Amino acid sequence: MGGIEAVDPRYRPLLARARRVLAEDDRVRSVGAGGSVGAGTADRWSDLDVAIVTDPQHHDEFVREWPLWVGRITPTVFARTPIAPFIVNTVTEDGLTVDFVSWPGEAPVSRPPAGYAVGMISRARFGDIRDALEYAVAEQLRGLAGPFISLLRRGEHLKHLTGIPHVLGLLTTVFLAETGQAPPAKLWNLTYTEEQLGAVASLPSVRATADDLTAFGLAVAKLIVERGRPLFQPHDLAWPAGLARVTAGRLRDNLGIDTTDWLN
Repeated sequence: MGGIEAVDPRYRPLLARARRVLAEDDRVRSVGAGGSVGAGTADRWSDLDVAIVTDPQHHDEFVREWPLWVGRITPTVFARTPIAPFIVNTVTEDGLTVDFVSWPGEAPVSRPPAGYAVGMISRARFGDIRDALEYAVAEQLRGLAGPFISLLRRGEHLKHLTGIPHVLGLLTTVFLAETGQAPPAKLWNLTYTEEQLGAVASLPSVRATADDLTAFGLAVAKLIVERGRPLFQPHDLAWPAGLARVTAGRLRDNLGIDTTDWLN
């Protein structure tokens, strides 16, 4: 890992040109590499973030005129501001992906988000792994008792498929509770163990069919329950036995699925 020397060498002249072009603009105070290149954590597959600091009095004007100064820096086949007006996402004609980020006055200090973001639905971040673990297991059981059944019974397989990132987020929270690791940064393989990565790789493949969604959903749930249950006592948590019992009953009554070997 490293800085600009670690990425595709075509980014170097592009960054140099961005500096030359924007140095001619009186509204610009500084131009440099941001993101992983600026942090020294880039690799061969990283893209380029160009961090621009402007005079605060002229920042809004500079941002509005982004098509002009981006056009002077590089030809593009895509250039949009879908995230925020001050972030310009681009793809060059050479196939390089470059994001231009403009800050008024000074660039903020980049810090990882505080706490644990569990799954894709919860908007809350949990301050410690104990609370995150408790939520992850309970959310998995709730999902099995509710949406897992209703989506299968309705035949809403495409919609069901979109929930997979959520349940995988619950599983990775259990993984963090196993190891005591902090939430992962950009490169997840540095956080999770080879055994944990292997457990995910061993999950059944999934398509938008009832059989695949059933097999995959139950396999993920079993991992969460079987790996999460032993962690509850060390974290001074009470296992949600009532919720587990009701969930097992609903799976049996509505889908004919017997989970007594791992859920009860």
